Amino acid sequence: MARKNSLKKRAKALLQNNQLPAAKTLYDQICKLDSRDAEAWLMLGSIHSRLGRYDQAVQCCQKVVSIEPHNAQAYSKMGAAHQAAGQDTEAMACYQQALSIHPNLADAHYNLGNLFRGQGNYDAAEKCYRQAIRCGPGHALTYYLHANMLKAQSRVEEAVASYDQALKITPGFPEAYWNKMRILPVLYDGKEQVDYYRRKYADGLCELSGHLSLDTPRAREDALKGITASTNFYLQYQGRNDLELQRQYGELVHKVMATNYPQWVVERKMPPLGKDRKIRIGYVSAFLRSHNGAVWLLGWLRHRNRDQFEVYCYHTGAKIDEKTAEFRQHCDHFYHIPGDLDSVCTRIVTDNLHVLVYPELGMDAPTMARAGLRLAPVQCVGWGHPITSGLPTMDYWLSSDLMEPENGQEHYTEKLIRLPNMANCYSKEQHDRLQSQSSGKKRLDFGLRDDAVLYFCSQSLFKYLPEYDFLLPEIARRVPNAQFVFLGISSVHVVDNFMERIDHAFTNAGLHAKDFCVMLPRLTPEDYLALNRVVDIFLDNLPWSGNNTTLAAIDCHLPVVTCPTGYMRGRHSYAILKMLGIEDTIAGNQQEYVDIAVRLGVNEGWRHDIVRQVVSRHERIYEDTDCVHGLEEFYKHVVESMF
Repeated sequence: MARKNSLKKRAKALLQNNQLPAAKTLYDQICKLDSRDAEAWLMLGSIHSRLGRYDQAVQCCQKVVSIEPHNAQAYSKMGAAHQAAGQDTEAMACYQQALSIHPNLADAHYNLGNLFRGQGNYDAAEKCYRQAIRCGPGHALTYYLHANMLKAQSRVEEAVASYDQALKITPGFPEAYWNKMRILPVLYDGKEQVDYYRRKYADGLCELSGHLSLDTPRAREDALKGITASTNFYLQYQGRNDLELQRQYGELVHKVMATNYPQWVVERKMPPLGKDRKIRIGYVSAFLRSHNGAVWLLGWLRHRNRDQFEVYCYHTGAKIDEKTAEFRQHCDHFYHIPGDLDSVCTRIVTDNLHVLVYPELGMDAPTMARAGLRLAPVQCVGWGHPITSGLPTMDYWLSSDLMEPENGQEHYTEKLIRLPNMANCYSKEQHDRLQSQSSGKKRLDFGLRDDAVLYFCSQSLFKYLPEYDFLLPEIARRVPNAQFVFLGISSVHVVDNFMERIDHAFTNAGLHAKDFCVMLPRLTPEDYLALNRVVDIFLDNLPWSGNNTTLAAIDCHLPVVTCPTGYMRGRHSYAILKMLGIEDTIAGNQQEYVDIAVRLGVNEGWRHDIVRQVVSRHERIYEDTDCVHGLEEFYKHVVESMF
């Protein structure tokens, strides 16, 4: 017993100093001395988890529960090991078992919250973190994660309070501080609320800039943690010109990155062409998979000139899928480097590129931070997230000539490059597949009325601004059998708030939203396309137009109603319809938008005529290599100009 106690004392001291291999050796000895020491097995399991040996961690926890069947902590740690290994089903069962034994076990609630958060179930995650706070001592990290989930539910003031609690427990908690300063709602109740939070965001940027300290290694590290904790993603959905706010934010990001990585902000000279005379182009993104932020890039890659360009792809996200395989197939060099900013930068610099392109900026925080560096002589932003980066390190913004308004340059800190047409070499594969097979789905399968005129409102709910809600009841007044179909997002709280807002708009018009509006749950890609095939009309969203969603609607031969706005992000559908030569459903103002939607709803003959035009002209939007040729001419010109 004395020897075992001595070993335990030494092992705990090693753990406190983070000497995991040495501590593991001692706990191995303890478990050999006493194979029924549950505490030792539990500690050994924790060490295995921290070392990434999740199978061994599970085995140790199983040993604990064989000795102590009601050890809730062992089930919780076993669940965490399963979760880390990607075994969510097993993890869920372990957490539920832990809580059935000990309903107030804070660790189990916390771990279950992490599981739900990883699955995108933010409502359930928020409840778990709330329970963990109620049951436990209140760790700063728990309050921080709870705040993040509240933010995802658009419960802004509650989120701020939870960030404040995290900062009270751990003053200077960088992620909590930066997230609090950048917080914005997912959804707005009215224009006044947009104005209010826009001012709050601007004030937050001023505070971040004014209080930014980069004088010590710790301060620089904290600032880096802050900018990589999240992005200002929801700013872009307020429907305003974000140029100055983005410029301020971009300069802030660049300043933080420059002090953390001074070796990667120096000017880079244009490298000479090799013997093969090929220009080296790099594309870096966390979304080189089936994701709207970058999947459009595949058209550029498929049709590139392989004799003149050598293409490098850097996938920095953890997730991969069948589209990732396509990216790998259509480039010369493919690197998958998830979650390691330094390694990605080192790889890019080593490859000595002529041009580096970010397909999107603003959707992934580490990518936005990386873009604040100078990793290639020429750096460009693609239109995967149509908003200026504001970064002084981004030279060009690659956009669509058809989508940009005449004054488009006024919306970008980068130099605007207008690529031909839609700037999208869209594949015909999906269209041909859809036309060659039946989905088998009927309206009834989606809970939709057979006798309704179905208007599909497909955009994510946060893209709908309250000042345009009145358009739907205006259409409904004149199309009594109209049914508007929306798609939910991950937060039930946000969905409920959205429906309350829509109901208010219908009530103001003397109607009831429940008679006209249907909210469907999130759909699989297959069901999403099947839904497109049973609706009648695709209603584009004014402030933020559909692009991939509109292309899918065209694939399914739907008439599209759009009203272009003054920003590129509100003109995607306009460009698509211009390519098709179908301008009768392009509105010049909000009243025309309503009139066109109504006419399509009540005049079945005209609707069928528009559908026939879509069917006969859809070829015009596919495999458009003009944009690729324009892109490559730009690449050649900008590289040659720097020799």
